[in-house]
Amino acid sequence: MPISGPSSYVATLNLFIPHWVDVNLALGAGGPLVLEDGTTIVILTGYRDQLEGYRASIQGKLNDVQIATADVFAKKTVLLARIGEFNRKIRGSISKSAYAAALSDVPSITSAEGIFLDPFDDTANLWPKINAATIPGFTGPLLLLGNYAVAAFMVELAALKTAYATESAAQHEVTLERKLRDFVQDKARPALVLYRKAVAGTFAENDPLVLSLPAVTPEPGSTPDGVIASGTFDGTLGMGKITFTASTDPNLSQYQIRFCSGEYSTETEVVIGNLSPTDPRELLTLAGLTASGDVAKFKVYVILSTGNEKGSNTVTITRP
Repeated sequence: MPISGPSSYVATLNLFIPHWVDVNLALGAGGPLVLEDGTTIVILTGYRDQLEGYRASIQGKLNDVQIATADVFAKKTVLLARIGEFNRKIRGSISKSAYAAALSDVPSITSAEGIFLDPFDDTANLWPKINAATIPGFTGPLLLLGNYAVAAFMVELAALKTAYATESAAQHEVTLERKLRDFVQDKARPALVLYRKAVAGTFAENDPLVLSLPAVTPEPGSTPDGVIASGTFDGTLGMGKITFTASTDPNLSQYQIRFCSGEYSTETEVVIGNLSPTDPRELLTLAGLTASGDVAKFKVYVILSTGNEKGSNTVTITRP
């Protein structure tokens, strides 16, 4: 298949590599074919192997981001309850003091890191001052339900900041891994273009090796309509099940199912299945769904014989 995005590079290279093997055999003593930039079949195979590795490593690092994000969310949820309780406690016991006027509003759980943390830093500063103050009708230290003290709040706030740092580091690792992958892609694609030119310039125009050259990009043509996909987790089979409507495009070549960990992105999608137009429109998979609570996102692509494609709606499956 032609290159249509990061997920297609390996499949495209897997078409060019055996073709290059045939070219070298045809050249015999006149070979092997070396491109004008010095690329050989060994180098191209190395690109393919590197991209295979990045495909797996990026998914692993996306899983790290998911885990870190879930940890941040859990810690934010706990602290939100505590700051809300703290504010109610102050307003209920020393509402006429200056300390009540210094309370911070409870942030939204969806707020960005800095905006979210500011009220908690304010509370971490205010709480010890209240404990040390002489306030009519109040005897410190101020404790929340379960004898929750300021020391426990400090510990949980520090843990949240550590979780944020872990999440940021995990996101950086994904970005770096994508850049490393893109660097290899940016070397592989021009090599494929040069290969087509080299073969066309080496053999006769009607030679089978010229006529069978794989395409680098899709042929001119229209983008097909996408199909409508749906998905569930089948508890009996213990697998995710993806189904989809049929494409009516006369140039339909295959359906391709791709998946992502975390938010769906064409930069990180991975091919997990190919179905012919006559196959049952159903795929069972454990991709991203190996443990309870796992969430994976999927799309079904319509692939035409010209290489043009169109993705479906995004399907989200959660394993109970």
